[in-house]
Amino acid sequence: MRRTRTDWLSAGLALLRDEGEHSLTIDRLCRAIGLSKGSFYHHFQNADAYRAALMDRWEQTQTDAPIEQTAGTADPLRALQAVIEPLDHPLELAVRAWAVRNAEVRAALHRVDERRLAHLKQIHDQLGHAHAAELAALEYATLVGLQTLGWTNRSDLARLHAQALAGLTGPS
Repeated sequence: MRRTRTDWLSAGLALLRDEGEHSLTIDRLCRAIGLSKGSFYHHFQNADAYRAALMDRWEQTQTDAPIEQTAGTADPLRALQAVIEPLDHPLELAVRAWAVRNAEVRAALHRVDERRLAHLKQIHDQLGHAHAAELAALEYATLVGLQTLGWTNRSDLARLHAQALAGLTGPS
């Protein structure tokens, strides 16, 4: 069976989410995808190149796509809620845990956090909310905190996100 570069990256993100970064060995990836090391090296120069591509794929699926899907919508906060709900929240937690021990992952996570915060601030600015930067920071911290606490049930996240946002943007 022929596999694509994306297949290798999807398998790695699943391993990272389910077993942690220590599972991201070439041997373990080959077993997970059912192919040889030769197939791995056809797509990636080495394990470091794979990890860099893995972080790029994580950023694309968990940050780029949601930002693109919510930019310019009539109700960007509602659109953001809908886009955030199906994200892979356990994967987010696995990346944050890995970032504690890996400088490259920490740099990627920092870049992603900054992009997400900037997008949230832009949404709050667009909606005319006072203190847009503070609202964005509180909203994002709430989401990350919920993920860290293990509250990854998608419907619970959506409900808590809506309640927190209503409290942050409601009348003072």
